[in-house]
Amino acid sequence: MIPSLVNLAAHVLGKHFLSIESLRYIPDELVEIIFDGYLKTLSSVSVINENDLIRIVQILTNYHADLFCTSFCYSITNHLNLLTTNFYFHLFQRVHSNIIELDFSNAFEKYTHEEKGKFLNIIGQMENIEYLRLTHNQLDDEDIRLLTANNRIQSTALCNLHHLHLQGNNLTHRSARFLKALTALDTLSISLFSVHKKSLFIKEFENLYECTCSIQHNGEEIINRGWIAKISQLQASTTANDNSFYRKRRRVDNDITVPIIKLVRYCSTCQPILSLKSIKKQEKTNSNPIGYIDSTQANDLLSCYL
Repeated sequence: MIPSLVNLAAHVLGKHFLSIESLRYIPDELVEIIFDGYLKTLSSVSVINENDLIRIVQILTNYHADLFCTSFCYSITNHLNLLTTNFYFHLFQRVHSNIIELDFSNAFEKYTHEEKGKFLNIIGQMENIEYLRLTHNQLDDEDIRLLTANNRIQSTALCNLHHLHLQGNNLTHRSARFLKALTALDTLSISLFSVHKKSLFIKEFENLYECTCSIQHNGEEIINRGWIAKISQLQASTTANDNSFYRKRRRVDNDITVPIIKLVRYCSTCQPILSLKSIKKQEKTNSNPIGYIDSTQANDLLSCYL
């Protein structure tokens, strides 16, 4: 009897989902049933208009943002190109604190310089994101400065970012001085406009080393995860379900036509050799664990500023 009443109530609320003021204090499981009830009222081939999508995001993220969208994959092959920058800006503003995995490649081509700056600012504020892919977005060094600005101001921004992909952009070795602030990085994949300046780029990173194995053919599986993945307009091409979320998986391979520089914290195949700079730093730490400096070291330090 109780399940029937719940299903009946969910069916009624689903029909009027866009009119719901708030879902506060309602359990996640019941909210999902109500949302499913709304989706069932739509035609399987219909495309939800943008204003309704914005309303859906608002309703579900007020108190359930952590379940609505934790991973998102932009796909230019489906209906996503019909959505304006206004929708994506609204979406990221609502879920930026919960995003763990984001693939926003090939997305900035239709955006103005100001719009791109707004997105980079929001992405740069994400605190829980672990995987970020911004490939083929015509980014330059100034864009990387903007992306990492929040991290340099407040250390919580991008503090959990472990994997960053930036290949296919217009970056130079100057981006290194901004990217090195992301101290949690385990892997960084990038293509430089001037490849001969690669050494200048690499030497900026004390804890990352160039990996020379399987650079060109490396790839990842990106997932649309959370309730957002139930919306056909935001789905990738293939489907696989698990117990907790509806997932839309898409295999992403690196473009073999773009020379990629891959920096890693550790690689079991090509074991990095510590640079002379790192060795000296370690020797200095071991010989002076307390942190005091003698007169010679003080003079060396002062000479840098005189």
